[in-house]
Formats: sequence, C-alpha cells, structure tokens
Amino acid sequence: MTSDRITPVKAKRHLALFAAACAVAALLATNAWCEVKPVPLTDADCGKCHAEPVAQMDKDGGRHKTEMGCLGCHENHPPMGEAVIPECSDCHDGSENPHFALKDCSQCHSPHAPVIGDFDKLGEVKPACLTCHPQIGKEMAEKPSKHAEQDCSECHNQHGTAKGQFSTCLDCHEGHNDKMTYANCKQCHNPHQPTAYEWDEKTPANLCAACHEEQVAQLNKNGAAHASELHCSECHQQHPPAQQGVIPKCADCHDPDENAHFKVKNCSACHNPHEPLEVHLDKVSPVKPVCLTCHEEPGRQMHEYPSAHAEMDCKECHEEHGEHQECLECHDGHAKDMRYDDCLACHRPHMPTHLQFGTSGIESKLCGSCHGDQYKQLSANNSKHAEVECVFCHRRTHKVVLSCDNCHGQPHDPSIHEKFAECSRCHKGPHNLRN
Repeated sequence: MTSDRITPVKAKRHLALFAAACAVAALLATNAWCEVKPVPLTDADCGKCHAEPVAQMDKDGGRHKTEMGCLGCHENHPPMGEAVIPECSDCHDGSENPHFALKDCSQCHSPHAPVIGDFDKLGEVKPACLTCHPQIGKEMAEKPSKHAEQDCSECHNQHGTAKGQFSTCLDCHEGHNDKMTYANCKQCHNPHQPTAYEWDEKTPANLCAACHEEQVAQLNKNGAAHASELHCSECHQQHPPAQQGVIPKCADCHDPDENAHFKVKNCSACHNPHEPLEVHLDKVSPVKPVCLTCHEEPGRQMHEYPSAHAEMDCKECHEEHGEHQECLECHDGHAKDMRYDDCLACHRPHMPTHLQFGTSGIESKLCGSCHGDQYKQLSANNSKHAEVECVFCHRRTHKVVLSCDNCHGQPHDPSIHEKFAECSRCHKGPHNLRN
C-alpha cells in the first residue's frame, strides 16, 4: 500500500522540479520580450520631457505646428539616434523669398514660436520687414514722409494687422475733431503714404475743416449750389503735394458754350468758389462788360436811352453784387420828404431820362420841383384841375400833354370853337384855369 505522506526526500525533489520550471519560464519570458517591437513616438510624447517648447509650439507655432509638428524637424532622438536640429534653410529656400536669405533667423524667430510677438525686443526690424512687404517699401519711397523715416516697430507692436498689433493714427496724432475715428483717418490717409491724400465722396467736409476752417465755413454759409449739390472731394480730387487735380477749372462744370458769362476769364477776380454768389466787384475794372454778360436787359436800356448813368461803370452804383445805391444817395430829391419808392414811380435807374408813370399815385409836388411855375399856379387855382394829379393829364410818358378835348370834348357851340381854337385864350391855360 502506497503512502501519500511527503517525506523530506520527496520535498527536496519537488522543490528542484519547481525551480527548474521557473527557470524555463523565465527563459521563455525573456525570449518573448526580445521579440516585441517598440511603439513609435508621437508629438504628444515630446511634451512629457520638453514641456516648454511644446507649449510655445501650441500657442504660436503657426505652420510649424499645423504642417510640421515636432517629428517633422527632429527625426531622431538619443540614445537610439543623434539629436537633429535642422537649419531653417532646409525648408525656407532663400531663392524663393528674399526674407529667407536673411542671416541669423533666431534674432527674430524662435523655431517653436515662429510667429513674432513683441517687436520692441528685436531692435531695428525695417530691413527684414521689407523683404516680405516690398510694396510698402515702394510706397514709402515714392511718397517720402516722416513715417518713412521710422522703423516699423515704432507703429507695429506685433506682427499682423489685428486690433492691438499696431498703433492707430490717433495714438500719436490729434484728430481733426473730437469725434474723429481711425476709420475717418483712413478716408484720406494711407499710413505708409500719409501725405498722399486720397478720399472719396463719403469723406465728410467737417474733416476738411480741421485744416481749411475758413473755406468750409464760407461754403456752409454762402456756398449756394456748390454746397448743396457738390462735395469738397468732387472739386478737389487731389491734395498737395500733388500737382494736378487740386484746384479745378471753373469751366469743368460751367460750360462756356452754355452761357456768355462763362466765357469770361479770371473767374476768381469776382467769385470765391466757396461762396460763389458773394461777388466782389471791386476787384475788376471796368466790371461793366462782365456784368452785361448776365444782365442783358440793363445793357439794352442804357444803349437805347443814353444818360450819365450809361456812361458809368456798374460798380459805381452796385458796390456789392445784388445790392444797389438808392437815387437819394447821389441825387437831391424833388421834395424833402421824398422816398426812394417815389423816385421809382417815374425813373428807371438804367434809363433815368426816360420817365414813365401811370395816371395816378404820384404827388403833384414832386413834379413841381422841376415845373415850379405850373405847380404854383395849379396850387392857387380853385378849379377842379387843382384837385387832379399832374400825371392824370401828363400820363404814361414825360412831356405828354393832353388836349382839352381829351376830357372835355367840345363844351361850347361849334361856332365858338371855330372862332377860338385855343381854349387858353379864354381860360388862361390848364394850370391857371379860369372859368
């Protein structure tokens, strides 16, 4: 009968077998480990040891992040391979872009953050900037200004054109008015050519007033159609130092073929374009030929009815356009209480010797200033003639004399009229009428 009790001898045998089994298992395990292939590294693995470069890449990596990644540049890593730090020119070929031909790239760019941050730490950057922005360099060379003498970093704090990456005009310059915005600045000024003014019809006139206050004030007050139908930029299409398009010719709008007045030369002698109807007649002598190109009817009257007035220059009575002197400023009135309206009842300023009037409304004493004897007789007469105004009989035109029969017909027998053809032989005349 076999016993199951483990004897010391059996225990030693079992331990030896177990040890041998473990040795075999260990050997098998070692062979299996050696056959496993290593897992490839990813960009995520790099951050486990290189946290700062990876953080820079994640924030400002630009295309180095989106198109390359860590392993795109660093192909190997110790101890499996050599540490590889490529040259910038391996990717950025100087023959493709002048900027890539610059030396010492690391002065401005970090390979892990190639997007430039603050320019103020870089020193003079303009030569480098213009390798990528040659058009801006060309603009500044074409129109020199104080901006062209500055380094790019004085206005551009960072690379880019987003808000806060560059200074606006109003950060350095006072605006033309308190409500001005950066958008207003750009309606006239290009930051790289600030003296080469450019604008459009949307540029408000109040911006022009900052430098041209007097002209805009004149335009707003007395501009007439120049203010209501035009805008500053429609006439002034360019601004000094430009040589053309700064001040237009009047004939550009006022066609000489449409009006004889537009044929007159030297318009500015009489007209200020910002208040064109405020005409200054004292600047031209004689001004009469100019006046008559617009005022043909006064010219016709003076020609048909010559007088001392017709020999005068227009500005002797019309000191300002649209204004005139009144007769009593030069002439003594027919009576002390005479008014300008009384003058006009008989006289026309441009043909003063051709008196015309109606059949009433003119006081007889005005006629009496020249016809004193007749007026004195009439005033002392007690007939109905004394109650009638002079112009009732001397109607329409000066020196017209009605005959008695115009009003009275033939009040006597025909025989009396045949014998006495002149009524005044009996009645002593119309001004001293005797019944």
